[in-house]
Amino acid sequence: MKELSADEIDEMLIRNGIGVLGLAQDGQPYTIPMSFGYDGEEMAFPMQWGTGYGGRKERYVEKNQKASFTVYEKDADNPQLWRSIVMTGTLYKIEAEDQERAFASLAANAEFAPDFGVWGIPFEDVEFQLYGFSVTERTGRAFSLE
Repeated sequence: MKELSADEIDEMLIRNGIGVLGLAQDGQPYTIPMSFGYDGEEMAFPMQWGTGYGGRKERYVEKNQKASFTVYEKDADNPQLWRSIVMTGTLYKIEAEDQERAFASLAANAEFAPDFGVWGIPFEDVEFQLYGFSVTERTGRAFSLE
């Protein structure tokens, strides 16, 4: 196993656009795949609020902003080589004056489902809230299955 450098972590976050967000409320964990944008400094998440799942993300985030986020990949040239990044930090709402930067980072590398109908609710009823992630700790590792 090899520790990833800060530059290697940044490159991996820019290269990928989806990970797993971990939230907790009253000792109950909740993890979900989440698209994200990263511009080399800031992370942005477009979170869907609304009637689709009873607002579970919203309830968890309103009660506890502490979160974890994991990104992992298999090397395209060497499928035996895996990399992962685990981060902990705090979620915060991105205010209107900072949303342009957040949308730019999402446009650069976020991955989205090809059809927003996956949530099972009409698109016009979907409400997005942009969240940032203030990282307090991040580690990255590479390991080979060979």
